[in-house]
Amino acid sequence: MQKGLDGKSSKTMEAMDEEEEGPEEEEEEKEEDEEEHGETLCGACGENYAADEFWICCDMCEKWFHGTCVKITPARAEHIKHYKCPSCSIKRARP
Repeated sequence: MQKGLDGKSSKTMEAMDEEEEGPEEEEEEKEEDEEEHGETLCGACGENYAADEFWICCDMCEKWFHGTCVKITPARAEHIKHYKCPSCSIKRARP
């Protein structure tokens, strides 16, 4: 399984559960998250990381993608053991 950008063992990133934190803690967490991952770009569209979006990492090339760009929902991602991005999916294995 892929290590998430936040160092946790995960191959997906989702927005924090807003019910667990108060407004001030949530805003601080969001700012820290944006600073830490702000330079991460989507491998499909090239846009910057945003904490309020679902992201998934390819287990082959280790690039991160918006779930919407690669048509993967958080629910579907839970059933994927090893995610391959569209680019890695079309590459042929070398003998």
